Amino acid sequence: MRRQLRTTAALAALLLAGAAACDSGGSGGSGQKDQGASASGTLTVWLQVDAQSLWPKSVAAATAAFNQKYPKVKVSVQYQAWADHLTKFDASAQANKVPDVIELGNSETAQYVQAGAFVDLTAKKSMFDGSDKWQKGLVDACTNDGKLFCVPYYGGTRAVVYRKDLFQAAGIAQPPKTWKELLADVQKLMDKHKSDKGFSGFFMPGQHPYGALPFVYDNGGQIATQGSDGKWKSDLASPAAVQGLKNWKALIDAGMRGDRTGDDLGAVPALVAGKAAMSFSTNGQLVQVYSADKGDPKLKGKVGSFPMPSPTKEGSYAPPYMGGSVLAVTAKSKEQTWGEEWIKDFTSTEREKEFLAGGFLANTLDLTSDDPERAGYFVGLEQSWNVPAAKNWAQVEKDLTIKQMLADIATGKMSVEDATATYGKKMEDTLNAS
Repeated sequence: MRRQLRTTAALAALLLAGAAACDSGGSGGSGQKDQGASASGTLTVWLQVDAQSLWPKSVAAATAAFNQKYPKVKVSVQYQAWADHLTKFDASAQANKVPDVIELGNSETAQYVQAGAFVDLTAKKSMFDGSDKWQKGLVDACTNDGKLFCVPYYGGTRAVVYRKDLFQAAGIAQPPKTWKELLADVQKLMDKHKSDKGFSGFFMPGQHPYGALPFVYDNGGQIATQGSDGKWKSDLASPAAVQGLKNWKALIDAGMRGDRTGDDLGAVPALVAGKAAMSFSTNGQLVQVYSADKGDPKLKGKVGSFPMPSPTKEGSYAPPYMGGSVLAVTAKSKEQTWGEEWIKDFTSTEREKEFLAGGFLANTLDLTSDDPERAGYFVGLEQSWNVPAAKNWAQVEKDLTIKQMLADIATGKMSVEDATATYGKKMEDTLNAS
């Protein structure tokens, strides 16, 4: 999900909001009197436009369920664009006109949680369906110092998308289950298409952090860790992370003939054109391969997915990055209890099944799809991870630090050791900047 670096003034306003809520006993909705069926007023909810286009009936159903308890409360759902929703939120905080409920990408939460912008929901966790099996990469984004400040909404991850027909033509009967089998299949595909200099057995460009970093986590490394003094330290140059990135580079060297400086947006066109047999892509990208607008409907039934085999643990899989969205009740809201109840209705098991049917992951490990085409997206989720919960992580992304490092490794411009040392230091300086 998109994120932007917030201004100091805006975060200060949010921090004061959190402090005021705590001083007044507002945390967890205790600052609002719940009058039940006799309560009246307006609950303002900010959702991203995805909900408006993908599951408007789910939004309406959640509101209807909420209104059974609070029939006189109007729910005003206002749809936001990813490009400017945080800028608008900051402005609303400074103007004391915040929404009661807000959706954020799970990579956008850290600076707001640390600024005290959201209500502490720790004591209310059990009221939300599936909370004992929430997706790790989502709940981690909601957690700070052992406390819960938002609720997982839906998730999205990556798996290996493959062309079944190209596999069959190369004599590959089934998807690989081990790293050794994967590399062997890549070689078969490269041999089958050796005369096509534009064909990739595995499309894996350099500027693909969520394709590369799972290999770091697979080998026991991390992106960065925070010490007891609050300072962040890069882990990218650690032996574990370096070897993980070498494993990633080995896959590129084995199967990537395309532009190694590109990003994963080129995966779908390559798969559709038959210029790639595999890619490490989202479920949305898988569907695009046979969609009428971005792909070829004739490829329906000819694509599938499987989890990325682990190079280090035979029979296991590389831990996937978990993207997605979360929902929070703002600390400045005067309707915190209503906000909690609406989120409860919107993330109910019934609604989560609808998000799952819409092509995303539910917020809980207990809900999966029986669609064989999507099978690869439901393996290893208990190991999913999120980016560091650092207030300056947005600046690291804005600076393209990780992408540049990976591009230099993929192209051979820098060794893994030199690239991780150089860019790791740059990332570390950014994370610790005041």
